[in-house]
Amino acid sequence: MNHLNKLLIAFLNIILFVNCSSNLIDSSYQTKELISIDKPKISYDFKKLPEKINIFLLDTNQTEEKEFINGLSINYYYYKNYFNYSPEINFVTRKEIIKSNCQVNKDFRDYSIILLNNKFSEDLDPICLNNLLNLKGLLVLSGINLKNKNFQQDTFKVNRQDEYKDLLAYAKNRGNKNSLIIDDKNTRDKEVLKQIWLELEGKILDSSTSENKFNENLLPSLLLIESSKDRTRKLSRALSVPLESTPRRRMDLDSIILSVSLSQARSLKPELEYNFGESISVYLLPNWEDDEYYLRKELDLEGVFLIDMPWMLNTKIPYLESLPQRRNRNFAVGYDAYEITLLLNNPPSSKQFQLSGMSGNITYNGRDLLRKSLKVSIQDGLFKVIRY
Repeated sequence: MNHLNKLLIAFLNIILFVNCSSNLIDSSYQTKELISIDKPKISYDFKKLPEKINIFLLDTNQTEEKEFINGLSINYYYYKNYFNYSPEINFVTRKEIIKSNCQVNKDFRDYSIILLNNKFSEDLDPICLNNLLNLKGLLVLSGINLKNKNFQQDTFKVNRQDEYKDLLAYAKNRGNKNSLIIDDKNTRDKEVLKQIWLELEGKILDSSTSENKFNENLLPSLLLIESSKDRTRKLSRALSVPLESTPRRRMDLDSIILSVSLSQARSLKPELEYNFGESISVYLLPNWEDDEYYLRKELDLEGVFLIDMPWMLNTKIPYLESLPQRRNRNFAVGYDAYEITLLLNNPPSSKQFQLSGMSGNITYNGRDLLRKSLKVSIQDGLFKVIRY
């Protein structure tokens, strides 16, 4: 079975899912403030919206494509079921583009949604890429910042690194300055975080890369607790008497910046308290590559500040009854990409709009599409909204 047929089957499965399933949204999510994802408060002129939409699925990661389609399809069938708007959908794969010698500007003149990631753009012929970037439509950049700026589409950028400055600027506004930075072997972005923190006039006291999980020596080493114990042992030997002393952590530290998986973060916070770090602020940038989701109560992340897509947190979607229990960021991107497509082609909103989407708060000013994720703190194990 070829890749396109698999995608079509996935699309058909969504039809059955939307029309036949009961309420599948995970009711276990809780929050101090309900996070609501709303439809834009605007009327659509469906006669002016596209009659056909090409969806270019160019990612080499088929799991990402599938989740993107799932999210897009949920929104597609919302408008089909409630407003009888159902444009023809034409999936276009990487293989088809190469087979056509990249003459996409001639073969695909209808509105297009183009999902583009870093791996694909790196090994694509520049002429072919340029043809794609000049199609009429919406360009979805997933984890990529294109160097080529000569493209015509409105661009929906979804990049985890765009959230770094947002969360770190919040840390600075809270008065934090002296930080440790910890990433893991999957994110490996401590150098980027260092640069941003220094630009914000922060100070980096130390940094480290964690492996699969935090080992018992990582925090004592970074907090200089082992140095405190060594001083006591040396003094005891010098005086030839046993000494009892409570170890002290370094006192110049006020914050820790984490770019790790949720499971690693859950291991860190209790260990931090055990090592006399209760007063240290913790800022978490969850790893998007891990297929993890938040627990009903995040007690092991108590007091942590984090940033993520609203869909990944506790979310109320009053106009949808059937949603998957397992939450995925690519699902949120696909859902919002379809909504943005309608807004951009709708005369009343084609120049300006604001959308409380699954992937974040999205604004358009006639030139730029801007997305901001949601910042929350965890209090009593529950999410408390800070602001977009």
